[in-house]
Amino acid sequence: MKKAFVTGASGFIGSAVVRELLDDGVEVRVLMRANADHRAIKGLSVEVVTGDVNDPKALGRGLVGCDACFHVAGMNQLYLRRHEVKHIYDANEKGAELVTKTAALAGCSVIVHTSSVVTVGKPPRGETRLPHEQDFPRLDELAVHYARSKFLGEQRVLKLAQEGAPVVIVNPAAPMGPFDVKPTPTGRVVLDFLLRKMPGYMETGLNVIDVQDCARGHILAAHKGRKGERYILAHVNASILEIFETLAEITGLPAPRFKVPKTVALTAAFFSELKAKVTGKAPQVPLAGVRMALKPMFYDNSRALRELGMPTRSLRETLRRAAAWYIEHGYAPAPPKSPGSWQEAAQAVKQKEPA
Repeated sequence: MKKAFVTGASGFIGSAVVRELLDDGVEVRVLMRANADHRAIKGLSVEVVTGDVNDPKALGRGLVGCDACFHVAGMNQLYLRRHEVKHIYDANEKGAELVTKTAALAGCSVIVHTSSVVTVGKPPRGETRLPHEQDFPRLDELAVHYARSKFLGEQRVLKLAQEGAPVVIVNPAAPMGPFDVKPTPTGRVVLDFLLRKMPGYMETGLNVIDVQDCARGHILAAHKGRKGERYILAHVNASILEIFETLAEITGLPAPRFKVPKTVALTAAFFSELKAKVTGKAPQVPLAGVRMALKPMFYDNSRALRELGMPTRSLRETLRRAAAWYIEHGYAPAPPKSPGSWQEAAQAVKQKEPA
């Protein structure tokens, strides 16, 4: 791989993919909207093409001379106003198809499409195992626009793969780690803990993967992934309480002890969205987020480990890196009691930043 085109470079996963490509000595060209937040790739040596995933001319310019395409761009909002519903399908469904078609026509030898674990279904009834790449949901099982749009986009890409497009699909779980500038919904779990905004917790769980490992999984998929196949980029299946208890060990801050019943969480989200309609601000607790969290989002990552050789950091190291970055960059105050390894984590993250 000599030159790669990356969409979604301003985002959490996309910027991590850019960093890993640059570390490998790959020349990188990125697609950025005119009004995009550039903080995640500030100072990185990349060529910028202005446009979006539904702009065929911008895509064509961006793909000239590239032998690989990483389509990481997507809209991941859980709360959508009425006029935004169309936008999420334009980005996640139509955009996915157009990028894949254009990259294939441009002669890319590999196209890595970033989907999500929300497009992975449940195992058949009676099978007591974790969901894996061969499990697909029915569309009517996906009640959240984000999940539906990602599923429909992935289906369009799979169809193009069947027609000969050199596509490998990756399905990231919940990435955490440094350089989450916005931050993402998963990053807010760490940040809200640091800000003491987590008085309680729901009895659910996430599969957490370090964002750098997730990015490396993208690149390994380009080199080793089988065309037309999916790879779940995931690592630790952890309960929310386990995540908070690990953060408590790292920072010295107390873990929340009050378990919020799911009915209470749903009610709070409902009223939070009612308030949002009045104020025009995003709700503190999106109803879609609570619905997705009603059951633990645990997955089987064995294919990515076996076929790609994807690296994995421990849950503790991932959370430590994330917390260190937020504190180093002023998102949260330093905790009152820090373990000795805290400064080492912050320094290690700091050394990865461009001068």
